[in-house]
Amino acid sequence: MRSDRRQTRHQSGFTLIELISVIGVLGVVTATAVPRLTALAGEARYASLKVAQGALTSTASIAHGQFMIKGAVPSFENVPLPMVNGYPGADPALADAAGLAHGYTVHAQEAGTIIVVPRDLAGTEGAARCYLIYTQSPAAHTPPTVALGADATAAGCT
Repeated sequence: MRSDRRQTRHQSGFTLIELISVIGVLGVVTATAVPRLTALAGEARYASLKVAQGALTSTASIAHGQFMIKGAVPSFENVPLPMVNGYPGADPALADAAGLAHGYTVHAQEAGTIIVVPRDLAGTEGAARCYLIYTQSPAAHTPPTVALGADATAAGCT
């Protein structure tokens, strides 16, 4: 006697509907996550710009204190800082002394002003919105100003 046995094949894997569903869910997750990650990058650049602002302000204050005590041109890491009215002048050496040489690009502007831009934004449209301005001391006993650019925001630093 012959038995009619049907051999059933065991299939493994996913159906087309399951694959399309997973791809759809991944698309929705990506569509919501990418803008948030982009915003985080801008917030991180903006926060680092504020840290750079503090570094420049602190370095200028330390240099001014050294100048007042010693009466000589202070130097950081054996790099002398040019002084104007007892405070550091607007010179790229100031950014080096503040530890900004590797992460930022420094541009000399008009006399007495330097612009500090995050290196990854240098030469892009973002550089016009994400920068610091250091303006040297205009007169004796008047400290320099270190300000964020007028358009510098977390959204502008993307």
